[in-house]
Amino acid sequence: MQTWSSVRHGVTYYETNLVVQSARTFLSGGDDGCLQAALSQPFAWAGVERKANYHSVMPLVAYALKKYGEDLVSQELSEQFEQRLFLTARRNMLWLQEWRRILLAFEAAGIPVISLKGPAFALLAYGNIALREFTDLDLLIKPSDVSKARDALVREGYQLRFHMAGDSDAALLHSRNRQLDFINVGHGTLIDLHWGALHEMFSFQLPVDQLFEAAQVEHAEGISFLSLSPEHLLLYLCAHGTKHCWLNLRWLCDVACHVLTARGLDWEICIRRAEAAHCDLVLKHSLLLAQQVLGLELPSAVSSFCDSAKALALADTAASFMFRDGGDLGYGEALRYHLAFAKGWRDRSRLVHERVFVPAEPDWQEVRLPRSLHFLYYAVRPARFLFERLSKTALRTGVEDRSAKTQH
Repeated sequence: MQTWSSVRHGVTYYETNLVVQSARTFLSGGDDGCLQAALSQPFAWAGVERKANYHSVMPLVAYALKKYGEDLVSQELSEQFEQRLFLTARRNMLWLQEWRRILLAFEAAGIPVISLKGPAFALLAYGNIALREFTDLDLLIKPSDVSKARDALVREGYQLRFHMAGDSDAALLHSRNRQLDFINVGHGTLIDLHWGALHEMFSFQLPVDQLFEAAQVEHAEGISFLSLSPEHLLLYLCAHGTKHCWLNLRWLCDVACHVLTARGLDWEICIRRAEAAHCDLVLKHSLLLAQQVLGLELPSAVSSFCDSAKALALADTAASFMFRDGGDLGYGEALRYHLAFAKGWRDRSRLVHERVFVPAEPDWQEVRLPRSLHFLYYAVRPARFLFERLSKTALRTGVEDRSAKTQH
């Protein structure tokens, strides 16, 4: 297994290294000595927990340390790990019940639905409901079923989480992110209802009709549900992490877990589908990132497919994003990163246009306009965009100035 160098990615904190080594040990099913070495370094347990929680991998860390490093941690910490796994399992079992309830409601309404991530993914990829945390249910439906799905969720006690620009059925499809958020206030549960896998601004897309055509029925915990094909699920996980600039280690663990556990994953089909969906660079750099950070071993043919200087450079960029300390990712950095996946000037122009000028959910929440004035959202969007950029720049400058004064 390849070793992960925290120094290469600009990370020198022992706590982050221990979190990464714990994840690598879980994925490999054994300690190659790196976890033991990480445990011998001078780290703060509070920092380890903070890093693990930030990256949403605390259950993996707790599991790996309890199973492979218990002789090097105190009895008190070992008991804390066991308690954390118990609490995660109990919370996720509640989600499992809610997921089952919503699937039955959709079935009664005649709505085909694909379960994305959440309890379905925890069961299939991690093999243990306690090892992956999640805070909502992600469900994929066909665009023609959005209003029916909204009505089904309302009957089950859900309501739209945010204000929309318009109250008609057609307005439901206004989101360029092709997603609606629902909340059940009584249960405290959230559902992200998708009718597209990705925001329309990206050049890499996974057509919904193809996702449903290739979907397959899975069975777990007495539940039958529709899941993406192994090839489409891998592409979706890679695209999802790329969309969010790989700021969270859990998304990369998802990719690695899926590759290691997926039954019948056909790499040749996956590569063909990636190329057809303009997702090949997304796939290449994501697999290289998983190889670098988590030690994921790839078949020789896949390694040859990923052998690209551009993909390697993007993987290094993504790793620097993932392990950066302090502050949000700069807007310019995220934009340059996403532009690297555009296939030509048209795709690049559309991406910039969408980011700057096309109204989105935050604009509808910030400014409420009557239907007759909805066209003004196209002026609200660039105004808010400029204000946010100036505010963040001023805040960043203030922090840097205070830091400089402190040093002097």
